[in-house]
Amino acid sequence: MVTMFTAYTGEVDDIESAAAEILRQVDGARPLSGSVGILFCHPEFVEAGVVDALCARLPFDVIGMTTMAGATGGVHGEFMLILTVLSADDVLFRTAVSEPLSAGGTRDALAAAYEAARAALPGDPAFIISFFPFLSDISSSDVLKHLDAVCGGIPVWGSVASGMDMSYAGAGVIGNGRVHEKSAVMLLLHGPVEPEFVLASLPDKNIGDRRALITESDGCILKKVNDIPIFEYFSDIGIVMRLGQDNTTLPLMVDYGDGSKPVALAVYAMTPENWAVCGGEMPEGAFFFCGEIDRDGIMESAGDAVAQIQGLKEKKCLLMLPCVTRFIMMTPESDEEMRLVSGALGARPFVFGLSGGEICPVKDRDGIPRNRHHNFSFSACLF
Repeated sequence: MVTMFTAYTGEVDDIESAAAEILRQVDGARPLSGSVGILFCHPEFVEAGVVDALCARLPFDVIGMTTMAGATGGVHGEFMLILTVLSADDVLFRTAVSEPLSAGGTRDALAAAYEAARAALPGDPAFIISFFPFLSDISSSDVLKHLDAVCGGIPVWGSVASGMDMSYAGAGVIGNGRVHEKSAVMLLLHGPVEPEFVLASLPDKNIGDRRALITESDGCILKKVNDIPIFEYFSDIGIVMRLGQDNTTLPLMVDYGDGSKPVALAVYAMTPENWAVCGGEMPEGAFFFCGEIDRDGIMESAGDAVAQIQGLKEKKCLLMLPCVTRFIMMTPESDEEMRLVSGALGARPFVFGLSGGEICPVKDRDGIPRNRHHNFSFSACLF
């Protein structure tokens, strides 16, 4: 059985004090020799050198990512570093860091990293925790698609790193004691561990009833729906999309037609051809409904996620990564979702970060988990 505990610090200006504070908490918890760390931190901990110094002193591997804010055990805030330590005597942990991802070499880079970690295990992992960099020239959905193919559909849960703001400034992933801006990191868990995945996006009241059939697309590029150019379709329903405009607050609830829950995806941008660049695959034959994200919907979906989590009390490890957009849209009460979660979970161990793009499997009609990339969603992994 895997157990977890968390250590945290808000000290960002003094490297020695920050590292010592975390190490005292780790030493006090006495983790097993078979342990691994997952680290979430504000980008300023990277810039200050705290992450490098801490990872160099820990007696186990660490992967992780930057995040705008975090929470654990009754504390939450933006300027936090949270280290989650997983330990087990019957589960094996192996970490990997890929070579930098490139438009033509993503699959090969992920395959080499995965296969190196897999070779150190006696069999396939039960599941994978992975963190992706934010890349302007490669979609996170495509990175996940390649990783899914490389690992043969093994469930993958994780996130795209988030930064100091919606420009993703300072965003990076953590692995091998270093911060990487273009590499992916992964943790393979092998043994008797059965993950459960919780996902909540928009409540029904925030989803429109006008169905749009995707009739022309190319990966994440949406060109036509109902045989109408997407720009015209949006205009017809009163949604204005312009080249260079920030369109990331429009959720599209996409139904892939395989019996799995619809996936919330953002429209990242419009191309010069007036096509929509979306946050995930938009295959022809799938359909979507336009949605709306607001404070009430965020809090309702957070409550839904917490209710699902509370129904899984036998799971001892709990990692949560809601979308960073939710945090920003709650301004000036940005921490309201974190406070709701902390209050509901009480003394139960957990770690909470903010995601730049949620990676969470959803089950199809046959109960098979399908790896999906999401936006706007509350994502959790329990095991």
